[in-house]
Amino acid sequence: MEADIHTLYTSGFYRVIDFKCRCTDCRTSKPEYSESFSISYVRKGNFLFNVFRHALDSYSGCVLVTKPGYERTVTHTHEVPDECTIFDFRNDFHAALVDQYGNLPFFRNPDLHSTLIRTTPEMEFLHHHILRLILTQAGSKLEIDNLVLEVIEKTLARIGDYTPDHRINLRLKKNHLITIETAKAYITENFCNDISLLEIARHCCVSPFHFSRIFKTFTGEPPHRFLLSVRLKNAELLLKNSNLPVADAAFSSGFNSIEYFTSAFRQRYHCPPAAYRKSIPA
Repeated sequence: MEADIHTLYTSGFYRVIDFKCRCTDCRTSKPEYSESFSISYVRKGNFLFNVFRHALDSYSGCVLVTKPGYERTVTHTHEVPDECTIFDFRNDFHAALVDQYGNLPFFRNPDLHSTLIRTTPEMEFLHHHILRLILTQAGSKLEIDNLVLEVIEKTLARIGDYTPDHRINLRLKKNHLITIETAKAYITENFCNDISLLEIARHCCVSPFHFSRIFKTFTGEPPHRFLLSVRLKNAELLLKNSNLPVADAAFSSGFNSIEYFTSAFRQRYHCPPAAYRKSIPA
């Protein structure tokens, strides 16, 4: 497969790889062999990940989880070349991972080589945040390592039987996949501002009514709930990884009311922000 592949970051147990396909026609690649366990966030495009009688329909909002030791092909189904962020793990870490999560059917079933899951807004923001820390060189090794461990935890917690979402058909993806990619990028870059539905819809060049409907179809969340989840995740990371006062963490995450922030945070994390910070191991 023709692609630009660059290692963005290397740690003791994984690499973060930027994958940008350069194929522009709809064709199937030659068989390729996977040698490592990986978690791949699909940023752009649409492709079928073909492995052992399964064709996993991959597009923005999906994460591919793959085990080592199998062959796969990729069929391109979208005019925009796909882009992925790949968390590629060392084989000795994969062995430790199997020891930790070996009871999951995904690891027990030798015929299940790869699977696909849908992301949550928190997972999408976590991926975005890790990339930002790497590209700006703003994060310490320990902080990035801990965030990658959280990626593993949240990904494996959502693994189940793969079922394609038939509401998101080929025509919908062809017409509006770029819309959703653009909208999510806009939200994750501007969540600290007081952005409106009309502002996001205009940025994506669609009507607010149409945008709200297709956004929920693709993400499972209305735009305001997606934005709230992103803000809460950013606030949680600030409480974990900085000494900012709770009020500053709230305002830096886009909340303009401490009362609303505290109520939303308590509902999501089952305790108020100050108590959550105190519960974090030193």
